Amino acid sequence: MTAAHTSEIPYRRIGTILVGWNLITEHQLTQALAEQEQTGRLLGEILVTHYGVSRVDLADALAEQWQEANRAATAAIERNAALTAVDDAESVDGQLAEADLRVLLDEAEAARAELTIRTEELSERLATLETLVVGVTEALEEIRSTTPTNGGSHRGAGAQRSGSRRSRGRAGPRPQRPATSS
Repeated sequence: MTAAHTSEIPYRRIGTILVGWNLITEHQLTQALAEQEQTGRLLGEILVTHYGVSRVDLADALAEQWQEANRAATAAIERNAALTAVDDAESVDGQLAEADLRVLLDEAEAARAELTIRTEELSERLATLETLVVGVTEALEEIRSTTPTNGGSHRGAGAQRSGSRRSRGRAGPRPQRPATSS
């Protein structure tokens, strides 16, 4: 892979991520890349087998690389939309190669489809929660409309029950207010 081609890639390579995390050294990465070139084996497989990188660390690095690629793909879609107004021959100059744009576009479309699914799931959850809030609000209004607000006999009787929530944890039943004569 040439340096010019590498600079066109809008996300970090897996080896660079692992070096950045201090899981391998630059020298080990160079050796692993040379082995990959000679054998055709996957770089991650070589790093796990010969350089002590765990499969979990490799998976984390791949996930980070995918996130970076996904962000780059989304940016490429936005750039591509802006470039459609400009002549194609002029707009490609200085941008990613057409093949790279197609790959990024495919990745972005897949990410967008996943986001659409997640958005639909969240919309369903929101609708369920809104229904629940309406039900609780209606029940609360019903309770408020049937509960006397003047401190009448309903409240006093409930406070004297030994099993009521208000009296639990106290040293005894709630004291009665003395009756006032008017």
